[in-house]
Amino acid sequence: MDAIDALSGIPLFQKVPRTALHELTILAPVVEFAEGHVVFHQGWAASVSLLVLRGQLVARVAHEGTERDVGEIGPGEIIGEQALFVPGGQRSASVIAKSPCTCLLLEPGKWEKYSDNPAMVALERHLLETLARRIRRTNAVIREAWSVERDHSASGADQGRRSVLRRWFPNLFGEERT
Repeated sequence: MDAIDALSGIPLFQKVPRTALHELTILAPVVEFAEGHVVFHQGWAASVSLLVLRGQLVARVAHEGTERDVGEIGPGEIIGEQALFVPGGQRSASVIAKSPCTCLLLEPGKWEKYSDNPAMVALERHLLETLARRIRRTNAVIREAWSVERDHSASGADQGRRSVLRRWFPNLFGEERT
């Protein structure tokens, strides 16, 4: 199965003409990773993003000598999207191939010229939906943290805002609650 067939199998591209998918694979070349390969390392410069066509990746966050898996990324998902929007940013997590993976390499600055390509339109919409979903998740964690802080304050608990929020905000970054 080639990259165009793999793209056609991803729901967001199912109605996109093959010629547009072909143009996308020229713009965003195919890259492959063996199982266990470190695709991105936490702290590295964030210069590219990936659209997963086949396989599974795992995102892992390290903090104070411990590591925790914070999510799996599969076909149709985008990883490392910060690179498309934040010049000079750094990776917030390591990404490791859980199985052999095939991805499209998405580089910033290549999109404007192809903005009328249906595959690019579908990819941009998917990227915006992904970012919106992640923002909603972050907002929910923040709301929960504020709620817990309010409950502690109302009950007269001696834990102030700072200690409660210190316990909750690490969840945004893959650490366990204490």
